[in-house]
Amino acid sequence: MKKIFDYIIIGSGSSGGVLASRLSENSNNQVLLIEAGNTFETVDEIPDVLKKGMATGADWSGNLAVGTQFDWKYKAISNEEFKNMGVPRGKVIGGTSSINGQVFIRAIPEDFENWNRKGLDNWSYKECLKYYIKLENDLDFNNEFHGNEGPIPVRRHKIDTLLEDQLAFYESVQEMGFPVTEDHNLPYSEGVGPLPLNNVNGMRWSTGISYVIPALHRDNLEVLSNTICEKIIIDNGIQRGVILKDGNVFEGNEIILSAGAVESPKLLLNSGVGDKDYLSDIGINHVHQLPGVGLNLSDHPAIELVWKSSENLLDKLSDVGAQKVGLRYTSENSEDRLDMISVMRFKPAGISNEEHFIGSDVRESRIAITTGLYLAKSHGRLYINPEDPKGSPIINYNYLNNDYDTERIINGIKLNYEIARNSKFEPFRGDLIEPLPEALEDEKLLRHWINSKVHTMHHISGTCKMGSEDDENAVTNKHGKVHGIEGLRVVDCSIMPDCVRANTNATAIMMGEKISDHIKFGD
Repeated sequence: MKKIFDYIIIGSGSSGGVLASRLSENSNNQVLLIEAGNTFETVDEIPDVLKKGMATGADWSGNLAVGTQFDWKYKAISNEEFKNMGVPRGKVIGGTSSINGQVFIRAIPEDFENWNRKGLDNWSYKECLKYYIKLENDLDFNNEFHGNEGPIPVRRHKIDTLLEDQLAFYESVQEMGFPVTEDHNLPYSEGVGPLPLNNVNGMRWSTGISYVIPALHRDNLEVLSNTICEKIIIDNGIQRGVILKDGNVFEGNEIILSAGAVESPKLLLNSGVGDKDYLSDIGINHVHQLPGVGLNLSDHPAIELVWKSSENLLDKLSDVGAQKVGLRYTSENSEDRLDMISVMRFKPAGISNEEHFIGSDVRESRIAITTGLYLAKSHGRLYINPEDPKGSPIINYNYLNNDYDTERIINGIKLNYEIARNSKFEPFRGDLIEPLPEALEDEKLLRHWINSKVHTMHHISGTCKMGSEDDENAVTNKHGKVHGIEGLRVVDCSIMPDCVRANTNATAIMMGEKISDHIKFGD
């Protein structure tokens, strides 16, 4: 007799790992977890590049996991002037939570207010706070806004432990009139302060480590690793199972896509779910009309001011990396609170070059201040590559296609330039090398430099957005159920209607916790 699972979860990342763990807590549930990359049975088996590396933009030690077998290695279009942008995403147990920068900032109340106004009435800040609390073990705070018993430990670097360059940033920002915050995860916190990190004593607490591995002993949880799901079988508005790359078919009462904001829409499109005209044009048999699949691609565009470092700070760095404090603030004349972030970073000499520091000599140590834009108004799209439908899709971020986004970025760049001009930076700051100094005096040159360098903060989302059935571009309802298809759900960053004003990892885990409860209670 063919085994039929209660739940088939595709992807073990920030949401999928949570769902696999929570749904398998009930021994009556038969759960199958399908992961495209490696899984590990114990924490000891996890290589250091995953367990200790800071990865992506925060990694001073060379982006240990990025570009390896644990990375999907996507390339994307930033805009018309930058068409080969690297997009690292995790292809391993824990997904991108296993290779990201481990900044654990939550979304702010206004993010959820915006979702509520779009008909998602169960996504209030109060409702979501319960699940932020449930998932965390905050090692610094014990109050009504924090949990101390969850699977993800969170901590912050103490101010008296900051390196000199980080302290210079922290103090310079205060001198410019910005407030200090001890806790970026309070609901209305703003200003400069230590970043919350899910890295404790140099170890990364991914969902693979904190959720999946502790559940592997359960008899009702099966894991298929190094396994690609190529298609969802859909017949008359009902999902009938999944087809793997090796041809095997598995059936489940419910299939949950948690493959991330790239792979989840790609799998739907390859399964014939999307816009009929578009799918027909690329030779995919259309089975269900949902034109929003792949649309609404949202992210946080970012760009760095880069200086030569006047002294080598490498010997002073800790094993946690250079990203320790951040400034969150509201841009001048902005209509949205906390729409900007500034973070200082350091790049030692001899480390391989990467997109954040393009144009600077790898032989030189450098310091940089990132300008990041939250709640960008520009949106992109994900397409199936017609020449290779099962391979990497075409990802077009369409950054800065409106003046409102560009003006906020420009204001952020000028602010960060002023921060670095503070006398406290003189021991560390050498010559400005990105952009060329004349660009700061010529807006045409500055805009060209921005468009040629603007890149992802690695918070891709929105490509299968939640919304009501009367929203023609909505893909799922408020519980992640795919509109018009019985037994199919999406739970990951792709269902965010807007990219939240924060790093997305904490919110992705929260969504996994929240929707697993909805599933348990029959929603």
